[in-house]
Amino acid sequence: MKRLYTQSKIFHYPQHLEKLARGEQSPPIHIRLKPTNRCNHRCAYCCYRNPDLFLGQLMNEQDQISREKMIEMVGDFAVMGVKAVTFSGGGEPLCYPHIEDTVAALTDAGIKVAMLSNAGLLRGEVAELLAAKATWLRVSMDATDAAGYAASRGVGDGEFAKVCANLAGFAATPGRHCVLGLNLIVTRENHERIGELLHLVRDLGVDHVKVSGVVVSNEPAENDAYHLPIYPMVRRQLDQALATLPNDKFAIIDLLHQPGERRQLYQKGYHWCPMSRFLVVIGADSRVYTCQDKAYTESGLLGSLAECSFAGFWGSAAAANRLQEIDPARDCRHHCVAHQKNLLLLDYFESAPDHLEFI
Repeated sequence: MKRLYTQSKIFHYPQHLEKLARGEQSPPIHIRLKPTNRCNHRCAYCCYRNPDLFLGQLMNEQDQISREKMIEMVGDFAVMGVKAVTFSGGGEPLCYPHIEDTVAALTDAGIKVAMLSNAGLLRGEVAELLAAKATWLRVSMDATDAAGYAASRGVGDGEFAKVCANLAGFAATPGRHCVLGLNLIVTRENHERIGELLHLVRDLGVDHVKVSGVVVSNEPAENDAYHLPIYPMVRRQLDQALATLPNDKFAIIDLLHQPGERRQLYQKGYHWCPMSRFLVVIGADSRVYTCQDKAYTESGLLGSLAECSFAGFWGSAAAANRLQEIDPARDCRHHCVAHQKNLLLLDYFESAPDHLEFI
């Protein structure tokens, strides 16, 4: 089976790499689009609402992209040659009132679409549209019963059953094209029931589950201290599940790392970020940010689309200069999803041209 999650996808776009090597600006390949900051859940671990994390500094929960600006953006993406758009939060993308029109417009333009969702609103016409036209949908879940789900997400006791029904219904949609994934976030509250949760979601028809630990702090030592007491029990459950649950219709993606193992993600020894040229974030405030790990922060802010189009902004000297100013060793001393990709790209760009034949 081909792998959905790899670090090397960028190398399938050699023209973009060649342009960057010449110092030229390419359109982004992938855009993370946050259409609204409104959410129907109040997750205790939400990175945008956790005062112990720096994300969300600039976030206004009432912000959402206007219909007119969204239509303009979709047109820009199509003309520029953007390949994919992932809807994410901020808030819950399915709370955005124009989500169906936007998904349809993007896919009609040949742009692939994906979504991160809590699945509380995943039903009816929008679910049918995503099942038919989206490439993937990934849902976050962190509890195995109504009480635990309500406690972790600030919702009513009936929400858990509704989400489970929505997942099962989506998975069983006739002719479904969309891959249905799930993010299982390990916390101290759910760590004793990880195996149970994996059984549950497999039975609901989910295609795969990514298992990872919650991020509770910008400081790696504090994250390690949080996970150290629970790691052995979680590891045992996950290893048992990996040995017994996967089949040709269900996979588990193990991203559970031993405390201390990934501290290098917080420290960068390089001074520019190649991935910021290929993946960019547009927030519900119609501002552009470098990446999902710096969305709604001053340090991640590239500029505003209030007075210009995205195409005009991305092609401007101001955007190019701001991207050039980013120094990961100085500015990105926090968790970074692009770190491993940047290491591969830096190795690629720093290869001596006279020695490339000696592979």
